[in-house]
Amino acid sequence: MITIPAIDLRGGKVVRLKQGDPEAQVVYGDDPVAVAEGFAADGAKLIHVVDLDAALGDGNNKETIARICSATDVPVQTGGGLRDPDSVAAVLDAGASRAVLGTAAALDPTFVDQAVEAHGARIIVALDVRDRTVMTHGWTEEAGPVDLMLASLAAQGVPRFMLTQIAVDGMLEGPDLDLYRHALLFADVPVIASGGVSTADDLKVLATTGVEGAIVGKAIYEGTVTLSEVIEL
Repeated sequence: MITIPAIDLRGGKVVRLKQGDPEAQVVYGDDPVAVAEGFAADGAKLIHVVDLDAALGDGNNKETIARICSATDVPVQTGGGLRDPDSVAAVLDAGASRAVLGTAAALDPTFVDQAVEAHGARIIVALDVRDRTVMTHGWTEEAGPVDLMLASLAAQGVPRFMLTQIAVDGMLEGPDLDLYRHALLFADVPVIASGGVSTADDLKVLATTGVEGAIVGKAIYEGTVTLSEVIEL
């Protein structure tokens, strides 16, 4: 399992939200490129970048993401506001190695088919989960049981999933291990875990579930996880 450091962008700054709440925002830096370069220096094998402005419909950070992609040799996967084939193609053309599809993928099978057909293994579908239910529209609407959605999307050829447990996201209270064990029963493709990691021990236990990687953001910025020590477990 690899540890994947996260950069969440809002207004060109590096921020973190608690449980996805835009009103519960902490700013951790105003130079996202320097943050990415620091992750690269620590040995990161992949960097996860989220365009919160695009996700929230408040603008975008396209230029910043392009600069992050060109600043290091570390592959970048990015999401936020990717709701149509053109936006997916644009981030990949800008230098991202993978595009992360969110709410739109959960609601539009045709969009998923188009993205997978055009870009294959460069597509990740991210599902936000409360308990065992996939949530959409800013975590306000239920889209269905996570196991059924995983099975359906996997049957469409989705090559990789990212699962975020809403209840622990940004809380530094530990990951939902049972969610990932459960998910891997229904998805026969790699799964990336997101949410709740607070210590290196959390990552070590998470690695036993069989997930491919773990997204870590707040724990790195708060200093409870040292990236260079947990790059690969």
